[in-house]
Amino acid sequence: MNKIRSRFLNRLLLFYVLASSFFVMYEWIFRNPLFFINTNKEIFTKFNTAFLLFLSALVIVFYQRKTKNYKIFANIIGFILFFFSVLNIFQFVLHQDFNIDNLMVTDTFSKNLPGRMSLITSFCFVFYSIGIFSINYKKKWVIKFAQNIFLFGPILVLLNIISVVLLSIVGTEKVDFLKTMPLSTSLSFVIIFYLLLLLFPNVGFKRVLFGNSLGSKILRKSIPFVTFIPLLVGYIMLIFTEKDLLSATFAIILYTITLILTAFISIYFTSLNINKSYQFRKNAEKNLVLKNEELEQFKYALDQVAIIVIFDKNYIIKFVNKNFCDITKFSEEEVIGKTNSIIRSDEHSNAFFDELWNTISSGKPWFGEIKNKTKDGNYFWTSTSIVPLIKRENHIDEYITIKLDITKKKESEALLASSYVKKLEQKNKELEQFSYITSHDLQEPLRTISSFYEILNTEYKDKFDDDAKQIFKFIKSASNRMSELIKNLLDYSRIGYSEELRAVDINFIIRAIKTDLNSLILLKNATILYDNLPTIKVYPNVMRLLFQSLISNGLKFSKKDVAPIINISAEQKNNNWEFSIKDNGIGIAEEHQKKIFAIFQKLHLKEEYEGTGIGLAHCQKIVGLHDGEIWVKSKPNEGSTFYFTIPNK
Repeated sequence: MNKIRSRFLNRLLLFYVLASSFFVMYEWIFRNPLFFINTNKEIFTKFNTAFLLFLSALVIVFYQRKTKNYKIFANIIGFILFFFSVLNIFQFVLHQDFNIDNLMVTDTFSKNLPGRMSLITSFCFVFYSIGIFSINYKKKWVIKFAQNIFLFGPILVLLNIISVVLLSIVGTEKVDFLKTMPLSTSLSFVIIFYLLLLLFPNVGFKRVLFGNSLGSKILRKSIPFVTFIPLLVGYIMLIFTEKDLLSATFAIILYTITLILTAFISIYFTSLNINKSYQFRKNAEKNLVLKNEELEQFKYALDQVAIIVIFDKNYIIKFVNKNFCDITKFSEEEVIGKTNSIIRSDEHSNAFFDELWNTISSGKPWFGEIKNKTKDGNYFWTSTSIVPLIKRENHIDEYITIKLDITKKKESEALLASSYVKKLEQKNKELEQFSYITSHDLQEPLRTISSFYEILNTEYKDKFDDDAKQIFKFIKSASNRMSELIKNLLDYSRIGYSEELRAVDINFIIRAIKTDLNSLILLKNATILYDNLPTIKVYPNVMRLLFQSLISNGLKFSKKDVAPIINISAEQKNNNWEFSIKDNGIGIAEEHQKKIFAIFQKLHLKEEYEGTGIGLAHCQKIVGLHDGEIWVKSKPNEGSTFYFTIPNK
């Protein structure tokens, strides 16, 4: 919107110069003074001045519209302006008449030097023509030098305006240099100098005046203080002096004080702006340092885990980090300036990369897995993210690639998909089915033995002697033990089936186990201690079986005449919870500490301690089901501590 308003204003100003100069020429040609020619005064615009002003405005039109060969036309007009104005200056200097004053129209209105432009007007056209010639140069020093000369034109116009407006008030005769340049001509010169300055390249004085930097803004804000205010105050002082309201001496003193105050106010506000800018710059530098530190930390963290590549829209690699060089075996010098094809394998089709390119070129990130090739011909897989970097004017110039090495994962997936693993899984299923079927089918003959024992014991109990009764007692005991072993084997085979992971409060499990074992705890006068156990994601039923087995062992294998004390605790280590169940029981010899987790392994006679020796095998399978580990630390007669880990999922 501001550009549209500025363009409209510039066109309006240009139209004024064209129209005013055209009407002046019209008044001269038809000898019809209307607005611009006042025969009652000696100061009015001459025909040559109006004609050259009209040509000067045409130069602006040529440059703004950039018509065909506009530079040639502009230079021709510039030459005409320079030629006429220089000849006119020589007429004043040499006191000669070169017959150019009334070349096109005869001046019958002027009494002194009819038709002749004033000397100041000629110099203004000279400076303007220098601006026209220099505007097309490409060398900056030429443009800067021409600008400095070009600026003498506006200075002369300002001098003329002051002389016409101010000096005429006090009745002082103007100097010869400023004769016959009216205020309307001065205004036209101000406009064409301003419009031509806008066409200059943005270097030198123009860059300082119209720039967006702090210095340029301060300069523009200072213009009213250093120009308009001194002019206004000087004008007022001259009026007061002319009307004898102030003496000339006191007016000069007031004017001097006003200039000092104006300069002080201008410098004061300039200082405020500089201070604000300085503080803003200091804050920006501080924020920049903090941001740079954050970026450095981010880059360091990213370099520790990821492979980074930056490439442009032509797939040319512009940056790689150390991880890229380590995994590909290429040096940085070998890949910078090359395309991504240097690590491309034959795994993916062209359609795969076409789809990738269509995604990122539309400004969207792409995610996927890519197989790459190293310098020595080996292959590696990466989980790849490619993000477009949108920079100036929403153009995508570069792309950043973040890769994570997933070669081991892909190898594991390939191994899992291999026939060997499938056969292994099949064998495991067959073994589990075998274990279940065996334990289930063995129950039938045991039930038959138990039934016949009950029949014989009922029908023929009185006919057996003591030896026979002892034999039948052994048969009964063996069948019961066999039934219990089969049941435990069946329970072992069922661990981990038909259950889902859930978040479970271990404190709740321990409280429930204490309730279930309450009679045994009272009988043994046992103490079970625990506090602040975590909530973890586990298989609830088997986790309860795990804790119950370990607590029951602590109660079972206690010392005689010593009240059992069982202490349960948990500690978070890395990504695992490590649980410990410590007792003050009989302990385990070091040579037996590994085999106690094997199925049906007992260290004591059944007469000493009941059980089948499968409890700790259950514990090991439950912990393994949760991807953890279980072990024991113990010494005979000093108690045992069972440890196991559960991943913190």
